[in-house]
Amino acid sequence: MDTDIELPVAATRHREHLLIERLLKRTAFKLRFPERLETAYREYRDANAATQFRSSVIYIAYVYAGIGIMATVLVGHERMGLWPLTFSSFGLLLLVGWLMSFARSFHLYYQRLTSALAALAVMVAVTHPTLIGQQEMRILVHIGTVYVMVIIYLSLNLRFIYATLAGWGGGLAAFALQMLAGLEPEWRMLAPTYGGASLLGMALCYRGEYQSRRMFLQGRLLQQEKQRIQQLADRLETLSLVDSLTGLANRRSFDQVFEREWRRARREHHPMTLIFVDVDNFKAYNDFYGHQQGDDCLRQLAGIMTEHSARAGDFAARYGGEEFVLLYPGLGSEEAGVIAQRILESVRTRAMPHARSSVAEYVTLSLGVAALEPKAGVHEDRESLLRRADEAVYRAKRNGRNRFEVL
Repeated sequence: MDTDIELPVAATRHREHLLIERLLKRTAFKLRFPERLETAYREYRDANAATQFRSSVIYIAYVYAGIGIMATVLVGHERMGLWPLTFSSFGLLLLVGWLMSFARSFHLYYQRLTSALAALAVMVAVTHPTLIGQQEMRILVHIGTVYVMVIIYLSLNLRFIYATLAGWGGGLAAFALQMLAGLEPEWRMLAPTYGGASLLGMALCYRGEYQSRRMFLQGRLLQQEKQRIQQLADRLETLSLVDSLTGLANRRSFDQVFEREWRRARREHHPMTLIFVDVDNFKAYNDFYGHQQGDDCLRQLAGIMTEHSARAGDFAARYGGEEFVLLYPGLGSEEAGVIAQRILESVRTRAMPHARSSVAEYVTLSLGVAALEPKAGVHEDRESLLRRADEAVYRAKRNGRNRFEVL
């Protein structure tokens, strides 16, 4: 990744890290984060809630069926009156919710849609007892209101604000409708059932969301830590493949790339060319100018190697000490010879002084060029190319240095 991009991203992550740590140190906090974290939390929470909603509806349907069977056994079918008809409205709401869960955009509007259905369920639950004439049955219906409130606050994964709006909004709307219709709510039964279950549900829902938000923050920190560790691992991997002095690839990296390109060349039947580069009289240069100047010389030469390996697939590496290696997939020896000559000319143009050279007054190179087309089934070819390039370098040195030889 580009450094100009890495720095702002790293700064943003650091700021978020500090913010999360501050939030976690608080003994309590409002059920709302700063905007960026709040958006991330809601997306995380609602996506999980929408995914689980369909299975939750199925479990709620089992409870719904169980309550219906239990009421039938306890009261008897002949004394139920309108109860089966009014009770079936809950089943209709469950069916609507289950069908809604198949919509592609359901997770985007999960809180609003589910809380709207929940509010309707509360309206039905609170109004239901006033429609039942039989006293024993009416008591059971009031008890059933507790189940409705528990489901809304604890089973639908609604955030606290939406669960509260559904629980109290649906109940207050039901009371208003009853009074407009001239019906008298049974306050003595509603207070411990609907009221008590609502208050308990609110407390548990608040605690649940509080814990959910803390877990989200802790998960966010863990994710950041994993990303940091991965970045460090990637950085270490990069450093293990890069020569720290010149910035070129190192010997290990060259071996990996050479093996990969060799297999490709053998598969695609195209030639492979190596150029070995050795700095003439470099020990004498180091002894006279010092190692710091010697390092600077190698860095300048590395820049020249980079300039002459600019094609896609070309590869330049520091092979070791004062040696460099250039890899040219798909290039023949004649074309590589032209590149070798240009490298020599670039070094001459740079004219780095070398008072202890046996060749010239400036730094010079000896280059060995070797080209070979890989052959399937011949495993020695890659090593053979290395040997030929190395032999060409020594031939250039024997023939006077500051030159290249081709084998």
